[in-house]
Amino acid sequence: MTFGGLYLRFFNQINPIQTLIAFWIRILSVPNASANLPLYKIEVQDFAWPLLAIGLAWSGALSALWLKLRWGYSMTTFLGVFSLLSLGWGTILALLVLICLRMPSTQRWLNIVEEPDATRMGTSSVYR
Repeated sequence: MTFGGLYLRFFNQINPIQTLIAFWIRILSVPNASANLPLYKIEVQDFAWPLLAIGLAWSGALSALWLKLRWGYSMTTFLGVFSLLSLGWGTILALLVLICLRMPSTQRWLNIVEEPDATRMGTSSVYR
């Protein structure tokens, strides 16, 4: 998603790998046909920053999950559900992440809490 956002930002076109994002752009960029509401149009560039933000949020959430921080699991689950909307490869990857998060081996790994050690001055995992 980060790469797609950068590509969109630099070249003002959708990355050839992310052709299904064009589906959402076509849906959201159609002007409103109702006479009561003002006409609006979402430009292609308007999708660049959300793609960048979500892509970078993925790296932060996965890093927090790796460090076994309490919010990492929740944020990764939220981003996985949200990324199901990306269609194509993003949907497949998000589905794999959600399946892996629910696996018993992942749950056991996240629930392991190291005992505080006097030499480490209490720097143990905070995930419980």
